[in-house]
Amino acid sequence: MSAATSPVSLDPALLARIADLELAARLIVEGARLGAHRSPFTGTGAEFQQMRPYLPGDDLKHLDWKHYARTDRLFTRVYRQTTEWPVMIAIDTSRSMAFADAVGVSKLQFGVLLAAALTYLLVQQGEAVGLVTHGTETGVALPARTGRPHLVRTLGLLAGVTADGATDLGGAIRRAASRLGRRGCVALISDLYGSDDLQPALREARRMGHEVVVFHVLTPGERVLDARGDAEFVDLETGERLVANVPSVREEYATRVTAFVDEARAFCTSEGITFVEAGTDTPIDGVLRAFTQQRAPQAGGAR
Repeated sequence: MSAATSPVSLDPALLARIADLELAARLIVEGARLGAHRSPFTGTGAEFQQMRPYLPGDDLKHLDWKHYARTDRLFTRVYRQTTEWPVMIAIDTSRSMAFADAVGVSKLQFGVLLAAALTYLLVQQGEAVGLVTHGTETGVALPARTGRPHLVRTLGLLAGVTADGATDLGGAIRRAASRLGRRGCVALISDLYGSDDLQPALREARRMGHEVVVFHVLTPGERVLDARGDAEFVDLETGERLVANVPSVREEYATRVTAFVDEARAFCTSEGITFVEAGTDTPIDGVLRAFTQQRAPQAGGAR
């Protein structure tokens, strides 16, 4: 059955009801048909390994001209590919992530499934992946490691996360970046609400040489107000309440939400950050495919 017609991989609501998170992650990855492909997180670094005599067909850019000037013999510099970078996944577990769509899938549930799929994909390909969950304080912090035992532990911790606390996305990015130890990738999964220092933190991570990916998780109900008459709105993180007449504010609200998303995307584009929209009504395998398609032109690594 093709990925386009698979009923399991395309339904976030069904995936959220699967008790075995590893099974859900495997279905997502197989639905996206990523298992046999090169990891989208790998860079293209290389380090010098040895010199050997030039052979016809060798890339001329690797000829050692200084050696030729000294010896009058052509030698080729051979490099060892060092493409694997550790990846730290930072998933937002603040209270705003508890908001659910019309079929009951919360942003946190969607984010957990996405994080699980990314972890499964990376570990299956032999790469190191770590995890940071965050509200105003770090909940879970696992270093980037490889291997099935680490996969099982990571998925177990993801299965137990809850939405609690306020937002500190800037702190989460900094904690994730600091735990990498060397150049790697930080993947943020969040609704991007309520963190004034997020952009500086993302910029800092890029200047440290890290790849940065932002998965922006929103529900359809946050994009378009479909209620009629008066409605009460509650800030899940502060408890603040507001009553408004929905028809009178619907258009302005939609304009502001669009501007919010556009601003986040524009900032990420300007900083060389991959920005992926991940609506809770979007098939997660489709989100992964969209990410890999956007990531492909950046295969040269962080710049």
